[in-house]
Formats: sequence, structure tokens, C-alpha cells
Amino acid sequence: MRVAVASFMFEGNSLSLGTVGQVDFARFGIHEGPDALAASEGTRLGMTGAVDVLRKAELEAVPIYAARCVSGGRVKDGFYEQAKSRIVDGLVAAMPLDGIYLELHGAMICETEDDPEGAILSAIRDQIGPSVPIAISLDLHAHVTPRMVKAAQIIVGFETYPHVDAYETGARATELLVRTIQGDIRPVTRLCKYNAIFPVLGGATLGDAPMAQVAAQARRIEAEGCALSVSFFPVQPWLDMADVGITGLAVTDADPEAAHTVAREILDAMWNRRRDVEVPTMTAQNAVKAAVATKGRVLIIDAPDSMGAGASGDSPALVRAILDHAPDVDSAVFIVDPQAVRQAVALGEGAKARFTVGAGVDIRWHSPVELTATVERLCTGDFIYRDGPAMGRRMTLGPSVVLRAGGLRLLVGSHPFYENLDEHYLACGIQTGACKILSFKNLMNFRKLLGPDVSHIAIHGPGSATVRLQDVQWQHRVRPFWPVDDPDEPQTIA
Repeated sequence: MRVAVASFMFEGNSLSLGTVGQVDFARFGIHEGPDALAASEGTRLGMTGAVDVLRKAELEAVPIYAARCVSGGRVKDGFYEQAKSRIVDGLVAAMPLDGIYLELHGAMICETEDDPEGAILSAIRDQIGPSVPIAISLDLHAHVTPRMVKAAQIIVGFETYPHVDAYETGARATELLVRTIQGDIRPVTRLCKYNAIFPVLGGATLGDAPMAQVAAQARRIEAEGCALSVSFFPVQPWLDMADVGITGLAVTDADPEAAHTVAREILDAMWNRRRDVEVPTMTAQNAVKAAVATKGRVLIIDAPDSMGAGASGDSPALVRAILDHAPDVDSAVFIVDPQAVRQAVALGEGAKARFTVGAGVDIRWHSPVELTATVERLCTGDFIYRDGPAMGRRMTLGPSVVLRAGGLRLLVGSHPFYENLDEHYLACGIQTGACKILSFKNLMNFRKLLGPDVSHIAIHGPGSATVRLQDVQWQHRVRPFWPVDDPDEPQTIA
């Protein structure tokens, strides 16, 4: 028996000005055929989990395509159509197939297509017909649509944030696919969706956090035999579309009514905790002052400029705050500014000059910051992820420099990337353990660095990934919706 596997991963953000295409995906790797499998070997990605399950079941994995990119605004139409064609045409060429597994994010948006994953799945179904089962795995923050559910019999989402279960999610989806191929089950998927969006910063599934409670309830439902799989999606909130909302989803064995009931149950579990996922934050200025007064090391989370949420990574708000309130405190901040990198490279290590940094891509929120700094180090920007789903994979900030101004070490990269731990700082010679203040432009992975002497402060303010969703000038969302409004009862939108 033959099962095709493919991966196409990108998380969009309607508030971001960025667009990504061939060059951007190529930095992370675009692979076809056998190369798609080779690229995932040794990682903890969804495709790896799927392939391992197929091998154990003695089914042939037929690799089609694999591409991923850091979160951003929208995927350029030309590249999206090319990738879509590679996947659909590759599947048609690989027929006959007994099943298909796709690793998708679920919150991709393109220049003119707001449901690109749904469009891919529909195109696949149109080409291969109704008999070949399709299983997909999705990110916890997927925007799941009825078009996805109509095309795929099996949909399974991550259940952890920080995301540490991509491999397990791909494996779980594929295990259900194998059982379907073998005739053991006849899966059906149903979703329920409320007109609400949740702030990502408070969505951790660690300990007894609100979303950890939802995850535990999903597993209890599965253990009781009420569903084959239960998924919950607090959604990528910076998607300005009328049909975006928190979603509950269930897969059952030939029982659509039970699937709908379970989907509603897990959705209500999220809705009932909506106020609990809001977390306290500070302005950048107050965060720096608080960090200086805090015992031990402090991680300052630049949430509005989170590259993992699609922001451009070029906000200088925290740089300005450190220069204002902690210029001599040992600190490290990352920022995207290719022009400043080029200036530093031209000057060379040891040179001292006046630099203008930040607000080079997205000028809506801040103005650049000027500072006099020494070029302490020129770097390639290359590093290797040491844990997480992409563990062992190489990543790059592009040509990078470390600028030193007083106690501040400013790591300036050429383009945004997905922060995991502190690998990028260490690769560029910054000893993070010696920093009183260390900044991250990621909303969750920093939690893996917390400890008895390491605390964190999150900042709020304007940006493409603003924490305060009620401050966004929404254009397409339908009122009322949480948290902009405070309805007593949720509004069902799917």
C-alpha cells in the first residue's frame, strides 16, 4: 500500500505588511520527491512522525513536496500557485494511492486567497476523487475552515504551546489514516467555531494553565471513547477575516452527530476560559525599569514585534527603552535591519560610528533609533536549533553584526526568523547567561529558559502582533466578538 506525504507550512498575519515568496521559502528549504524525506530526517516535524508510522505499518511513504517559511504577512500568489501545482500534480502522478497525509499550518494567507490550505485540499479532492482518504495535521493556531473539513476525513491539531508535539501530531493523524486504509475505522470530522479570538501570549499549555486544562479535557474525551481525536484551535488572532474564530474539532468513527457534540464541548471549554488567557503586560519603557529593579535575570518579550507571529522584527521600541533607562546594564536585543548590517560590514570590526536602526520595513508603529556604537562582531548569522520540532536543522539570520553601546549588545540581522531558545545569540558570540536583560521576539518559546533566577516581562504596544487585540482597527471582522466586545453568549460562525 502506498501513502503520499507532503508538507507546506506558513503562518500568515493580516496586520503585517510583508509578503514572502520563492526566495524566502528557499532559505528554509524547498524539496520535492525523495529530497522531501531526506530534509526531514532527524527532526521532530509532522512529516517525520507520519513517515515513521507508515514504515512501522509497512506502508510505502511516497514523498511529494516539502516547503516552509517563518511567519509573515501573505504568501505571494505566484509562489503559492507553484507550490499548489507541485503538490496536486505530484499526487496525480503518484496515483494509485491508498491514502494522503499533509502537514499544513492552517493559518496561511496569500495575496488573493484567504483559505489557501482549503483550496489545496479541494483541488486534491477534485483530482483524486472521493475514495482516497486524506489526513492532515495542523498547528494549534490554525484557522480551520469548512472547506478543509469537507476535503479531509482526518484533521488533527497540535495540543502544546510552546509547540513540542509536531512529530506526535503527524503520527496521530497518520495512525488514524492507516486504520482507515486497513478498514478498521470510517472517520468523519466536524468543527464548531465561535466568533472570538484569544491573545496568544496567554495560551501556554504548561502546568495548570487555562489551555492546559482544555488539552486535558480533550484527552479525557478521547480516553472515554467518545471520539477518535479531539482538537482545539485558539486560532492565529491577527487574521482580519469574518470567519476567523476559536474552533473545536473532533474525529469520530462514522458518527457525525457525536463529532459535532464533542467539537462543541471542547469549544465551550475554551470559551469558558476566555478571560483567563489575558495576561498582564507593560510598555517597553516600564518593562525596562521593572527589569532593572528585579532580582536575577529578566527576559523581556517584545510581543508586538514577534517574528513567530508574523511581525517584521524591526521594532526599536525596546532598544530605545534600554538606552533611556538602562544604558550601562548588560543586555542583548535582536533587531532586523539589513541596512545597518551593511554599514557595519563596510566599517569592519572595531569601528565606532553613528547608526540608525529599526523601523526600516514597517514604519507604521515606530521611528528609527539613533545610537553611537562599536562594531563588536561580524557574523554569518547561521545557527542550529538545539530543540523543538526543527531540532538539528540549520537556520540563518543572514549576514549579521553585534553592535556594542554601553552595556547593550544589539544583534542586528538581515531578515526575520523563528526564535527558539537563545541559539542565535550564542552563535554570534553573545553570552546570554551574563545578560541582566535578554530580549525575545517570540511569544512562547522563551518559557523554556525560565527558572528560579530567570523571570520574564512581556510588553504591549503597537505592532503587527499586538497583545491588545481590542486596540486593532479591524476592517473585516463581524461585531460583536471577544475580546473587542464582551458578549454573554458566544456567536456561532461555523
